[in-house]
Amino acid sequence: MGLASAGPGPGPAVSLIVFVGVLLVYLRALPPSLAAWRDAGEMAAAAWTLGVAHPTSYPLYVLLGRAMRHFPLGNFAYRLNLLSAVAGAGAVALLFSWARRRRGTAAALAGAAFLAFDPAFWTVSQVSEMYSLWILAAVGLLVVAHEACEDGGQRLWPGFCFLAGLLLGNRLDLVLWAPGLLWLALSGRPAARGEDGLWAGAALVVFPAAVALSGSNAPMALLAVGTLLCRARGAGMARRAGAAAAAGLAGLSVYLFLPVRSATGPFLDWNHPAVLSNFLDSLLRTRYGGTLDLISRNYATGELFLDNLRLWGAHLWDAFGPAGLAAALVGTARGFASDRRRWLGRAACWWWCGPVFLFLANLPPNPHAAAIIEPHYLLSDIMLIVWAVDGVGALSCVPLRGLAPALVVFSFAWPFWRGTPARRDRREDFALADYTRDCLLAAPPGSVLVARKDVQLYSLWHAQAVEGRRLDVKIVAQGLAGSPWYQADWRRRDPSLSVTNLREPEGWRALAAGGRAVLATQDAEPPAALAAQARSRGLLSAVSASAPADDGALWELMVRRDRRRYAEAPDFFTSDLLESFAAAAYRRGVELQKAGRAPEARSFLASAWSLQWVLPDVPLMLGYMEAVSRNWAEAGAEHSLADVLFAQKLRLAAQYRALPDLVAAIRRQAAESATHHGVAAQRLGRPEEAYALYQRALDLSPLAQTRFNLAVLAWGKDWDAVEENLSQALRLDPGHAEARKYLMELRAKKASR
Repeated sequence: MGLASAGPGPGPAVSLIVFVGVLLVYLRALPPSLAAWRDAGEMAAAAWTLGVAHPTSYPLYVLLGRAMRHFPLGNFAYRLNLLSAVAGAGAVALLFSWARRRRGTAAALAGAAFLAFDPAFWTVSQVSEMYSLWILAAVGLLVVAHEACEDGGQRLWPGFCFLAGLLLGNRLDLVLWAPGLLWLALSGRPAARGEDGLWAGAALVVFPAAVALSGSNAPMALLAVGTLLCRARGAGMARRAGAAAAAGLAGLSVYLFLPVRSATGPFLDWNHPAVLSNFLDSLLRTRYGGTLDLISRNYATGELFLDNLRLWGAHLWDAFGPAGLAAALVGTARGFASDRRRWLGRAACWWWCGPVFLFLANLPPNPHAAAIIEPHYLLSDIMLIVWAVDGVGALSCVPLRGLAPALVVFSFAWPFWRGTPARRDRREDFALADYTRDCLLAAPPGSVLVARKDVQLYSLWHAQAVEGRRLDVKIVAQGLAGSPWYQADWRRRDPSLSVTNLREPEGWRALAAGGRAVLATQDAEPPAALAAQARSRGLLSAVSASAPADDGALWELMVRRDRRRYAEAPDFFTSDLLESFAAAAYRRGVELQKAGRAPEARSFLASAWSLQWVLPDVPLMLGYMEAVSRNWAEAGAEHSLADVLFAQKLRLAAQYRALPDLVAAIRRQAAESATHHGVAAQRLGRPEEAYALYQRALDLSPLAQTRFNLAVLAWGKDWDAVEENLSQALRLDPGHAEARKYLMELRAKKASR
């Protein structure tokens, strides 16, 4: 059988070989325990305890994950990683099998390689998340939709609807494909004149615009229902629509797991869906956030669309390369020319989960948002892969038949050229395991530990719920503490612990009632008044007065097997963990400096800096230490480096479209650094350099101390400048005692003349 052949042959055997081959590739790079990736810890805890995860709660994944408790290999997190790898390899094998029947072995191999080595897909196929199962579901629905189209939507129609409903129990956002898949599944039925064009306008323009303008998903639901009624009309319409509704609801019944399990009080009971209104809120994400991430609400609708397109383009280049994208272009052109109605269904799927989704997501182009949105590219990637398969299949039939084998070779070579296998190697990834261990090591018996970010918080949940470690410690989620359902959950679990909103100091003081020690992870955000009084305790911060501070021994017991630095981390979430280690070392260094233990302080500051080079706080503190010792040349050198790093942070903030408050905070820090640098230059007898540094500081953020220093620099040379700068210093800070003192002296001298 030739490489481009299709039709009868040992199809199942070849597909099995593809499945095993891809699975072995994934297994070789599989993390040995819980991976530092998004909601992995929460999903593991929910699966182990049959809990209710964050909306939409993913009941199908939780139930399948629960079954992995009985798999006798590795720890539970590894078993869930293995489940993701099996689902990922299954998706590749299913795509290969279907593509081989349609377009031949060459096209199928290319499609399988594009999916298997897609960086985003490889990532989700090695962590305890529901995304690889989501893509397996998507490929399965796509195959069934095509089969239903070819039999006129008769035999497979009820099964298609049931499968769609059931698989929505894994991830509800598969509904983005609903209009296109329904059109595709029923495209074999006759259409009225002009129907294709009307539906294209509605699906590709009118309803996406309605969703964007209304901020509601209702128009998309109307489009899906309208598509069903439009394509199912004719004799037996009521029967077909009724069968679709009944089968779909039967599949969706998996969501009834949520209220039933919630009523029993599980370890995780997000939003307590045992209450009907909460159940509906969870399905619709009305309280959790209808957007992909709540940060998008800080920007106007569509404001960041071009930035998101740029990130998407970088992903497509990484996943497909020039030849893969060219093959997809050939395939979509061929599909448009040969079967426009079927092409329209695929195009609608791609359009809704690609450009429309990115427009609505509206996330800033920073590494955190990019990591959040990356797996959501995969639904549109599937459609591009289908078109690439068609493109390679079409090229197999042209006179230059060597193009198809060349594309197959390219599809396997491109990921290695881009370094994808090396970037996805997590065989020795213990970053999160060590982070969790060190956090729990620092928590005193019976203490309260507040965490905020997902990876950090969920890893602690996993440690308690799955591994049974440190059950005496109360893990409180800062972001959830203001939610009534979360407060009620804590009242049920521990009536003595008062969990309230943690935005204000009162909420933190309530946690400390009765002398309970309250600590926080480095990512948590205590109110400023409490943060200023917090003390270092290993990887944590001791917030309450009753919490013991660092005695130094904790640092000898901490473990960090991952020797990578912040910039070398394979993904944002791992780098964020490393930032926690750097922040803890920096805090300890500052405390030691204040205690007069300068050599030890320098050691901790150097440790923080070695982990995260773009950390201008470290040279700023080192410069301060040199200034205290009157080593002005060394102080100037440290502050000069801090100036460079602050400038880099500001460039990144602009590139990442950071919010104005964050930019203002960085500019203020940069202004303080430039001011300290100016003091060093002034002490070294370089007034022109000092003046330029002070002016730069004012350009960054007007500070009273900068104005005062300018007045000192002009003293005895330009009394008008002295008066102006002292006046401006008092305007910026009416409590600046020195500025007030010297301004009064200056004006008294003027009055006595």
